[in-house]
Amino acid sequence: MSKMTMWAETDMRGFTAECLFNEDARTFEVLVSASGPWLCRSDSFPCGREPVPDMAEADRDQSIALAERLIREVAQDLGDH
Repeated sequence: MSKMTMWAETDMRGFTAECLFNEDARTFEVLVSASGPWLCRSDSFPCGREPVPDMAEADRDQSIALAERLIREVAQDLGDH
């Protein structure tokens, strides 16, 4: 399975979010992880448009919204409400 990183960011709390393009499945996968007690969540969605040379605005917006949801879930798992 071939994956290409589209974007990655780490916030001040140490949560890392990244979006990968899965070339085989033609999907975007968003992964969020936290260190400390290490936790990770991921979810994916179908590619709206091929990310050549970059992601379409709608795909980027969807990936950011998905990352925000996953960050909230990881924060709740860590007891940060």
